[in-house]
Amino acid sequence: MQQSLPVSVRRLQVDDIDQVVAIEKEAFSPLWVSTSFKRDLNNKRAKYLVACFDDGVSPEEILAEIESDQMAEEVDQRPPNIWSRVLGRIGLSSRSETAHKDVAFDIAGYVSVWYQGDEAHITEIAVKESLRGRGIGELLLIGSLKAAIEYGSKVMTLEARVSNFIAHRMYQKYDFKSVGIRKAYYSDNREDAVIMTTCPINTDEYHQLFADLQSTYQTRWGRMCIEY
Repeated sequence: MQQSLPVSVRRLQVDDIDQVVAIEKEAFSPLWVSTSFKRDLNNKRAKYLVACFDDGVSPEEILAEIESDQMAEEVDQRPPNIWSRVLGRIGLSSRSETAHKDVAFDIAGYVSVWYQGDEAHITEIAVKESLRGRGIGELLLIGSLKAAIEYGSKVMTLEARVSNFIAHRMYQKYDFKSVGIRKAYYSDNREDAVIMTTCPINTDEYHQLFADLQSTYQTRWGRMCIEY
């Protein structure tokens, strides 16, 4: 079991919006154009979910611990003659811990889903850069699929950069398949987008697959808390 972060998925609230916009800007620059989160907060055809740290948890301390662990691993892998440079970087890391404490936050990521007929479409999914690779993106995907099934959607769709193989593997695990290409979809570098869609998610077969995947997630990360 890998170490989990104390985060839960819930619906977006007004007080979350500034943090979500900051994550959106970080994830999608230079293409970033702010989404109208506040305007669409009560839109019945849209659902915004956030991954937030549990009450009483200090995200800043967790980030500092993550950086410390990463630096310790790097030290262990370095030959002795260059440890001095690494130790110098540890000093820089300690200063970055102070920087984390200067900016309070409790939102780790978000996902936005729009419902169009029988289709649920993920328009954006993003995780704070310093917290990626720790199961938060997958937890948000699980939350969006649960919401889509509850809404009555028959399939879920999305677009992803053709070069984003990490995202492709995560989506494929949840039975998303590539069904087409949007040429030059991303204006920053004219990169193509892969169109991905699930098989029907309103079937007993998919519900069993989804239940198995959630169980696997819990086994790997130790927890799965979704409330909306």
